[in-house]
Amino acid sequence: MTAYQSSLASILARWNHAEQAVDLVIGGRALIDIVDPTRSWGVSPFARRFPRRAVRQSLAEYRGVSADRDERHSESELEIAVCSACGDLGCGNLAVDVVFETDLVIWKQPHWAGDNDEEEEEADANDPASLLPQLLVFNRTAYDDALAAVEKYANRSGWYRGPESDAALPERLRNLFTPSWDR
Repeated sequence: MTAYQSSLASILARWNHAEQAVDLVIGGRALIDIVDPTRSWGVSPFARRFPRRAVRQSLAEYRGVSADRDERHSESELEIAVCSACGDLGCGNLAVDVVFETDLVIWKQPHWAGDNDEEEEEADANDPASLLPQLLVFNRTAYDDALAAVEKYANRSGWYRGPESDAALPERLRNLFTPSWDR
């Protein structure tokens, strides 16, 4: 038994009907409620408003298997709450550093994603990065089960698919607006 195992946090996923998103629930509270109690800026990266491929990309990062990471992220950075309008990193997304061990997943040091400022600012009590515990440790099986539940929700019909790729969009539009005899 490692020192971390004595302080395991529970984790699961549940559908948030009001936000049309899958929330990760930690210790009985939705993660977004912990870091943004007023719901003024953030949403789960698993929101229906984002294309399914973006949700799948986030899931891959949560599982530690993504090769398509934004170059502004560090190797261990994981976004846990994103801009509710667009999800873009430049808008200010909350992240943690993640460590994968055989039986554990460890989230530590909440911070603003892509923030490479070496200069430490004085912590504000209302800063979302200070509202989340500095260390969260999850049982790997429970963590994987929560992510499987997120994936199950994301695979439901009605999720925004978006274009398969940005390059495919002009071709799809051309096919949509060009009469079949001109193609």
